[in-house]
Amino acid sequence: MNDASIDELIDGLADDLEPVRPRRITRASLWVGAGWLAAGALLLWIFGMRQDLAAMPVLSMLTFWLVAMVAIAAIWSALRMGLPGVGRDYGGWRWTALAALALPLSALFVGFSGERSAIEAARAGVYPCFPMALASGLGVGAALFGWLRAGAPTSPARAGWVIGLGSGASGATIVALHCPLDDIVHIALWHGGAVLLAAVAGRLVLPPLLRW
Repeated sequence: MNDASIDELIDGLADDLEPVRPRRITRASLWVGAGWLAAGALLLWIFGMRQDLAAMPVLSMLTFWLVAMVAIAAIWSALRMGLPGVGRDYGGWRWTALAALALPLSALFVGFSGERSAIEAARAGVYPCFPMALASGLGVGAALFGWLRAGAPTSPARAGWVIGLGSGASGATIVALHCPLDDIVHIALWHGGAVLLAAVAGRLVLPPLLRW
């Protein structure tokens, strides 16, 4: 095959190609932020914000920021998975999630103490905190799913984990602005349980939908 034939072949293959809009994390971040804020505004508009938010106990404030950091780390990992590249490190969210294990471990110590208040707190959050946390994270989950569905991540299973984790953790932060209960057992069981369930659901449900 001579040079002219090669050039004609390349020209023929390239005739139908069109420029692709570059993928920008900034644009995806805006969609995720909009989903987070919209869900929070809707929930607080319907159910209201806790009255003592400004005087929230230190422990509750620490757990709020811990869960928020889990959400941010998972979201950032998911956004980076949607970009082309080889050899990227997406494991930062794992260290944040491991740090968040301090929450359920603390709840176990309190629960094993046998205090009646801990038992009552465990029973007091099935509704509305648990389903509310799951529902509140759907905006973030949908934004991340749309971003990664278009980006075709190389590991759909890992992408499913981080979408679910980001969704559940962002929903838990929203619920914390409404829920008046500050008991560590309640927070770990129902707020943290929603994060865990969302992560598992993301791993089981989303990978087949993320493959092209």
